[in-house]
Amino acid sequence: MKNFIFFVSIIIGYLLLTYLDKTYISTDSKIIDFLTKDYPSTVVQNYMESQKKWWWVSYVATLLLIGIKVLLVAFCLNFLKLFDLPHIDKIKFGDFVFLVLIAESIFIVAGFYKFINFHWINTDYTLEDIQTYYPMSLINIKEHMSTEKWLAYPLQLVNLFEVFYWVFLAWGVRELLEEKISYVKSFGLVALTYGIGLLFWVGVVCFFILNAQY
Repeated sequence: MKNFIFFVSIIIGYLLLTYLDKTYISTDSKIIDFLTKDYPSTVVQNYMESQKKWWWVSYVATLLLIGIKVLLVAFCLNFLKLFDLPHIDKIKFGDFVFLVLIAESIFIVAGFYKFINFHWINTDYTLEDIQTYYPMSLINIKEHMSTEKWLAYPLQLVNLFEVFYWVFLAWGVRELLEEKISYVKSFGLVALTYGIGLLFWVGVVCFFILNAQY
């Protein structure tokens, strides 16, 4: 029951962020300005009409993607059961799901940080700026780094909120093991489970981006 309550809370947070983005950040005027550079007006008009018709799709997609993400991260952490760890036999898959759900709130904070940045601070932005920006990440200093498109996603992932996420997962794993291991070992276990899964995911995303380019 607690997992369901936290999942609903997380989903409400993400849906609110989606609403704020569509209403105040990724506005119709920003989308039109972005598309008219490469497409004729009729194509842009048809696209905008389809967006109005299928407005609910982004909300449903958000619900599904967050649910899948939480389950995948919990699945990675579940591999801790392969290690000879104290009290590991007492931990259920639902415990990992609960831990990941709480940790996910870190990215909701990041989402509000992004909203505040574009709504009140950096108001002179384009749709491309929104797509490539991530709070406190290496992508924000892209003018000093490689401009290859396939590198954008990895650079977005290298951010302070992701570090907080790892630290929280490490703390949570240690708590689940009743503090029988050190923080350093717990962080290493997170790296061996979630870290490897994340590395595989980044590799898949970059592979598809490279194939789309060429």
